[in-house]
Parts: sequence; structure tokens; C-alpha cells
Amino acid sequence: MTSPEPHPAFQSSPGAAVPPWLAQVSEVLSDGLGGADAARAWERRVRREVERLDGRVPFRVVHDWYCAAVGPMLAEAGARRGGSVAPQQGVLALHGSALDGGRIDESTWRAALEPELRELFHHAYPYAEAHATAASAAGSYALANGYDAAEAARYGETYAELNTAANVRAHADANALANAAAVAAAYAAADPDAYAATWPSARVRAVVRVHADPRDEQGERAAWARLADGLAACLARADAA
Repeated sequence: MTSPEPHPAFQSSPGAAVPPWLAQVSEVLSDGLGGADAARAWERRVRREVERLDGRVPFRVVHDWYCAAVGPMLAEAGARRGGSVAPQQGVLALHGSALDGGRIDESTWRAALEPELRELFHHAYPYAEAHATAASAAGSYALANGYDAAEAARYGETYAELNTAANVRAHADANALANAAAVAAAYAAADPDAYAATWPSARVRAVVRVHADPRDEQGERAAWARLADGLAACLARADAA
């Protein structure tokens, strides 16, 4: 897989090559912050730390960021839904152990990641939009085939519920299995290039989606800011690899 191009914020940093995972994540966080001033200020903050480290960003920053921002946000989202936060707490514990210097094998990472990622992708699925699209299409089909308006509406709603629920399960299962395997291998090897190849930016977007209602623009911006601030703070306390 081709590595992402460096984020524009780092292109003027000669001699400080940015790890592909950080370039990729920086781009999505900068976009998520919204507002040119906020994004530029955050980019400068991150660029200063990358230059201080001479581009040698240690992989432990990934674990620190999870412990400081990503994991707590996922646990909070799980608690709000009234479900168990055990999957998030399990992964959080592994990141904490790795941050303290513990060596964790690939199978242990994968066993913990699968349930957490399954829940993440389940709740990040755009259910309302998918349900509405399916209901409209099925209702139109019913109208075209002799149903009256009320019958067509009921048909569309029933079809949408069955179809969308099945799609959510399939989406969550497939993404959890694929991501858990790839991310577990990257974590176990502490391999920044392998981690970049798992496209962490996609999971960042999913974290924001489950933590903040997409209809709440202020809450969504706050979620992006929390992730961005957390990453910058982790870089600031890192020592060069």
C-alpha cells in the first residue's frame, strides 16, 4: 500500500520526516477542527514538536494518545449508551501496559481489539441515513407494484428495519475482523509503517461519530478538538525514538 503524502503543514520542515501515520492522522484532525485559524494554530503546535524530535516520533505516542484521549472518549460513549465498557477498558489497559514498556503479543492485542472495534463500527454506521434510503426505495417499489400509500409506507419501514440491521451487523463484523488483525500486528511489532497502512484516520472519524451526535455541530467540534489537543500533548511529552 502506498504511504500517504505528508500533510501540507509539515512540508516546510526540512530534515524532519513525518511518520506516515502521523501525517495521515494530522490531516483528518486538521480538517475536523474546522476554521482556518484553529487548524493552523494546531498544525504549528504539532510541527514544532515534530521538528523538536527531528521527525523521530516514537511509536509510544500512539499508545499515549489512546490512553489520554481516544480510549476515554470511547468509554464515555459506551457508558452513555448504557452498555458495558469492558471492551474499551480492555484495550485501554493494553495501551497503558505498552506505554509502560510492556511487550504484548499479537494474539492478545487482537483478542482485545475485536470486540472494541466491533462496537465502534456498529455505532459509527450511519444507521438513520441508511434506514431512510432503504425505506424510501422499498416504499417506491411497493407503490409501483399496486400497494396503496399506507401499505407502501409500512412495507418500506419493515424492509428498512430488516435490511439496515443486517447491514450494520455485517459492516461491524467485517471491519472489526479486518482492522483487529492488521492493527494487532502493527501494535505487537511497534511498526509505524504497518500502523499507517491500517488507515487510522478512518478509525479517528469513527471515534468522533460515536462520541458526538453528527447533528450537534458544537459537540462534534469539541470531539475533534479533544483528539487534536490530546495528540499534540502526547507529542510534547515524547522523547525522540
